[in-house]
Amino acid sequence: MSSGEFSNAIIIGYDGERWASSDEMTAMAMSERKEVAGLWNNKAGSRKKGFSVLGKKYACKTIDDDLLVGAGSEGLVVGYKSDEAITLGVVTKGQPQGLATIQIVGLGEYFKQNGY
Repeated sequence: MSSGEFSNAIIIGYDGERWASSDEMTAMAMSERKEVAGLWNNKAGSRKKGFSVLGKKYACKTIDDDLLVGAGSEGLVVGYKSDEAITLGVVTKGQPQGLATIQIVGLGEYFKQNGY
């Protein structure tokens, strides 16, 4: 899984299990994957606490029924929750953030349309 709009990307199940990822995202700890998967369970708390990806902390800027946007010192994390999976992309500073968001949402919507 790779795209020029992301430095890294991963698809995880709600249990935190990795479905697919870019090479570097294989190092994302299970605790981080479970933390991201659980963000939607307490949206207000998630906004206050934030989350980590590959050991880097991100403030939870947006979280709604589907979309997650986290901001950190090195860029953004964009996530999208479909019926069974969460697609997550790390966007470093200087990469096109809008296009990255469109791609993550598009992949998540594809999963939803196909029962995932």
